[in-house]
Amino acid sequence: MIKNPGEISLDEALLICQETLKKGRAENFMPLTAVVIDIAGVIRATLSEEGSSIVRSDIAYAKAWSCLAYGASTNTIRDILEDQPRLDKAFTGMQTMAGGKLIPTPGGIIIQKDGKNIGAIGVSGDRSDQDEISAIAGVEAAGLIPSHSS
Repeated sequence: MIKNPGEISLDEALLICQETLKKGRAENFMPLTAVVIDIAGVIRATLSEEGSSIVRSDIAYAKAWSCLAYGASTNTIRDILEDQPRLDKAFTGMQTMAGGKLIPTPGGIIIQKDGKNIGAIGVSGDRSDQDEISAIAGVEAAGLIPSHSS
């Protein structure tokens, strides 16, 4: 089997999702959905808690996808857009070109290993800052590095 050296393993992706939801329960967050994708944007694992709404998996995927598309966390993307409001029209155009998969709200984090991007996680379900807290905890619990930039 040929394996991309930067690919996130299924075991790592599942562990990240499990630990992300575990953090959400420990903090009494609303029901969460976590999606982990590899560097090609392929879903490696996704988990949703009971009570997570139907659209949460799409939002979580879009947050993870946004990280890889921009090379930055969704928190960083949000900050850039807030600091430079003139980019709103450009961002709207990019959202259209990306089929709506760009979401500039916290909850998407780049996953790194040995100094390389190996994927991203997106979390949706509670307020965006809580989503991000859970995502970071999940990545760290798997022994990987959560990053806000490539």
